[in-house]
Amino acid sequence: MVEQAIREIPAHYSNVRLDKYVVMPNHIHLILAIDQSVGRMISAPTKSLSTIVGSMKRYTSKMVGFPLWQKSFHDHVIRNEADYLRVWDYIDTNPLKWREDCYYV
Repeated sequence: MVEQAIREIPAHYSNVRLDKYVVMPNHIHLILAIDQSVGRMISAPTKSLSTIVGSMKRYTSKMVGFPLWQKSFHDHVIRNEADYLRVWDYIDTNPLKWREDCYYV
């Protein structure tokens, strides 16, 4: 359900492109590209991101019938290609490190 909700984000937000994601047992990682050139920019991109992530969290929690998520989330604005590649690699390799996670069971 979480993967389905993530894949549907661009269908609900025309200015958002889903570049990369991974669903882990207890968290997710996403790279979302938000096109701020649509309309007038009146706030930082993180406001749009909060709306997108909040909607995805509400939808998945409603689908399973109980709260799945913590209230907040960690975000990071990717500012250049080197940072983009670093985050991309982190998402690719994160599943390989799951056994080292303190929450691994």
